[in-house]
Amino acid sequence: MTEYTEPDRAVADRLEPWIARLGADRKAYQHHVSRVLRFADLLFARTGAAGPPPSSREEFVTAATFHDLGIWAAGTFDYLEPSCALAGDWLITHGREDLSELVCRMIRDHHRIRPAGRAADPVELFRRADLIDVSCGARRFGLPFAAYAGVLRRYPDSGFHLKLAELTLRRALIHPLSPLPMIRW
Repeated sequence: MTEYTEPDRAVADRLEPWIARLGADRKAYQHHVSRVLRFADLLFARTGAAGPPPSSREEFVTAATFHDLGIWAAGTFDYLEPSCALAGDWLITHGREDLSELVCRMIRDHHRIRPAGRAADPVELFRRADLIDVSCGARRFGLPFAAYAGVLRRYPDSGFHLKLAELTLRRALIHPLSPLPMIRW
């Protein structure tokens, strides 16, 4: 049986209202969120910057939990703004609206093609952590493959990448001139 960490519980608590909307994709999405947080921790440690690991910071846990949730909550593959709205609502409800701007930048820029700042900057760190997972470890920003594989063993894919491929294909068939609306320069 898998032992859950505090970040795992924080993610599960934030996702609880969305379990029905996630449906069969719940485990796949929850594991994606957990992998992104673990990759952010590993990348942060490599920067040598001081401070707590991302998985223990409100802005990272909230951004990670909601960053793709608009796919299911709003039923769209153009999900960045719906995901920002969900994160903003959660932050306001929990008295952390001071983090809204940062969390929305993290969500809006997590699919940027170009870097969003220095390696330890929260927006760039989050972008890199998500890219490690979305690329199935093809892009690791210096993270050893063994570290990547260890995170994947702890939080298996559970069909997440297959779901992304399905959503991408469906979007490309319906909107051939805009197959990936979440990509930013």
